[in-house]
Amino acid sequence: MKYDLIIRGGSVVDGTGKPAVRADVAVNGDRIAAIGLLADATAEREIDATGMVVSPGFVDLHTHLDAQVGWDPYMTSSSWHGVTTVLMGNCGVTFAPVVEQDRAFLAEMMESVEDIPRQAILDGLPWDWETYPEYLDSVQRLRPALNVVGLVGHCAIRTQVMGERSLGDEDPTPEELGRMADIAEESVAGGAVGFSTSRILLHFVPDGRYVPGTLAKIKEYEAIADGMNRAGGGLFQSVNDFGTKFEHEIELLRTMAGRAGDVLFSGGAGDGDMRFVEYWDNFLNETASTVGTRRNVDGSQADPAGEGQDVGGHDGPAHRRGALGRTARSGASRRVDRRGQPQGHLVRPEEDLPARPR
Repeated sequence: MKYDLIIRGGSVVDGTGKPAVRADVAVNGDRIAAIGLLADATAEREIDATGMVVSPGFVDLHTHLDAQVGWDPYMTSSSWHGVTTVLMGNCGVTFAPVVEQDRAFLAEMMESVEDIPRQAILDGLPWDWETYPEYLDSVQRLRPALNVVGLVGHCAIRTQVMGERSLGDEDPTPEELGRMADIAEESVAGGAVGFSTSRILLHFVPDGRYVPGTLAKIKEYEAIADGMNRAGGGLFQSVNDFGTKFEHEIELLRTMAGRAGDVLFSGGAGDGDMRFVEYWDNFLNETASTVGTRRNVDGSQADPAGEGQDVGGHDGPAHRRGALGRTARSGASRRVDRRGQPQGHLVRPEEDLPARPR
């Protein structure tokens, strides 16, 4: 049998929890064709993986590569570490939806929150979109090396709907709330895998005010969840204010686990104090018993004190249909299942990519 590619002699870890086995992996086109001892098989190209681990690509759940993809199609450093799918748009800071006069504001906000230079953002992206689905189409035209899935950000939605008032603690009017829900629906229907927000009191716009959405009420999130549900459901991602409003933030997570179905949040486990670890374990188990099934805890940040928690809502539309089950419109345009694992990762030949940056 002849294949396009055979990776020989590696220690194969298949992601199911089974022990590693020494085996060959054969690929035809963009699909794994065979796994086993393929001594009699040949291939156009062979890789000797002796002494190495061969595994499915990793899913990076917490990135801010939304702008970097414009000048770095390899999306480093994620791609350097075996990541094949990245989740962008975390913490509410995204570049869509946007109108032309707000582009600089969104770029400045990303610089303030994530220390990515404003001018690099403005110069490095084509800015040929207004809606979030149009942003995903633009990213796809950039031909990134990795699979890309994205969350539409609360900051951008609130800015577009409420303008300057989005930066305070003022509630949206019923009409504005309906428009936010409509944008969430449009975004998820057009390829976003969900919605993200920042509530932590560490994220500011350049003038020192909190980013839009930091002080939003729970009813605002419920309306946005309803909008996502009209499009089939989506993931709710948040970075929370556990420092000053702990019980309120816990109530928000519980509410969204029931309303949206899938919740991913970032928080600190503490510096060596196991009480925090024990608390989060109890919280996840309690939420599982009252809302739905507990699934794996997924790390979403590189910060040693950070952790990403995935709270599954059993009855929410996103759980039934798969919050990460929308088509990943960017990159390889593959579907990924609700745990974020690519269903047949597209192996992109190197000659199909732009020249590697030096």
